Amino acid sequence: MRSPEELALLLADMPGAMSRILGANLVGLYLYGSVCDETFDVARSDVDCIAVTGRALTEVELDRLGDWFAEVGTADPWVERLQMSFLIRRTILEEDSGACLFQFGVLSRSGSDGNPLIWLDYLQRGAILSGAAPESFLPDITREMLREALVREIGYLRQEMCADPEGEWRDRPSYRVYAVLTLCRILYSARTGRVATKARAGAWALEHVSSEWHELIHRALGDASSDGLTGLVARRICAFIEYAQAEVDSLQHST
Repeated sequence: MRSPEELALLLADMPGAMSRILGANLVGLYLYGSVCDETFDVARSDVDCIAVTGRALTEVELDRLGDWFAEVGTADPWVERLQMSFLIRRTILEEDSGACLFQFGVLSRSGSDGNPLIWLDYLQRGAILSGAAPESFLPDITREMLREALVREIGYLRQEMCADPEGEWRDRPSYRVYAVLTLCRILYSARTGRVATKARAGAWALEHVSSEWHELIHRALGDASSDGLTGLVARRICAFIEYAQAEVDSLQHST
């Protein structure tokens, strides 16, 4: 893992803090995503974490966790970069489970869509901060689970980019870049059964996706590495969303 010393200290302190707050309810803490390899961008990347608990968090536990995040966050700006899911072991890959999420500096009861993609990412490059190895409790991730997750991800993008012209995220340049490269990741996972970073999935898509989308992907890859204003057009992104949906559907019928 390549990360700044301040972040490394936060991650080193977190297992002890979570253990004091959650006690025996804490099964383990896990890192995944770019923080685990050389693709981590100090200026941009989130710090993706999973906390697995034996049961749903109580209100007392939730309040104590919120107080800890708030206290540590006053002195450590890395806390706001944490994106941390609190998942329940017995429902770890189930939709509508009683999960919680710490994101953008806020801890809330968000529920979960049982996303297996985060666990595939962990299995490929993740790290254990504390607790049991996920392989000891993680159910098998089937091809059907993966397909359903990819369809959900496409649905989220469609809702934000296409369904609501006044949506909160639609006109943010960074979100348009995110949408295009996330679609590349979806296509990569649909074809390979694995996960890839946005940059790697974008490069893969330029070799494996119809050339009609290459300009869009090239532009997204270029804008992802700069702070310039994106020229990505919403109409083209929405068309790419439907292309990805058709590709995922066709792979389902071919298996």
